[in-house]
Amino acid sequence: MDPRLRYAKRAACYVGYYTLGRHLPRHYAVGGRTGQRVRRFLVSRMIDEAGANVNIECGAWFGSGKGIRLGDRSDLGVDCLVMGSVTIGSDVMMGPRCVFISYDHNFSDVSRPMNHQGLVEDRPVVVEDDVWFGAGCIVLAGVRIGRGVIVAAGSVVTKDVAPYSIVGGNPAAVIRSRTPTHP
Repeated sequence: MDPRLRYAKRAACYVGYYTLGRHLPRHYAVGGRTGQRVRRFLVSRMIDEAGANVNIECGAWFGSGKGIRLGDRSDLGVDCLVMGSVTIGSDVMMGPRCVFISYDHNFSDVSRPMNHQGLVEDRPVVVEDDVWFGAGCIVLAGVRIGRGVIVAAGSVVTKDVAPYSIVGGNPAAVIRSRTPTHP
């Protein structure tokens, strides 16, 4: 496909999503199933990759969608924010207002205001399959969250999380493991 046509289609979906789609009702509200289908259609053409049967709830925000990948049967919660290079695996669920950010501001030059120093190099966020995020979680740049992890509501994840861990707090720390222990 001609790159100009591909860009035009992506831009049209961008406009459609941010003017209408993100404001349609939640999937469980009256008229929500239609809103869910409209959001899925628009977002799957906006982001770099969208798996089968994804659910994008109302209010989700992800800028242009560049660098974002969403696996099969995964869910972006109500009012979530996904910024930068973020890969979310399959069967991931999240509560409302979760935040995923893969970049940060540069602040190394104390002789200049931080807002004049630009951004540091993008550090991708990777969420493996079968992860559950409680409401209001924040995942910062460069973090990898392993398969089967549970992230407690309100947690701020600043470093990698091993598979099948349950983490919580600010900064998030391991609370326990989901894997059975063997004597």
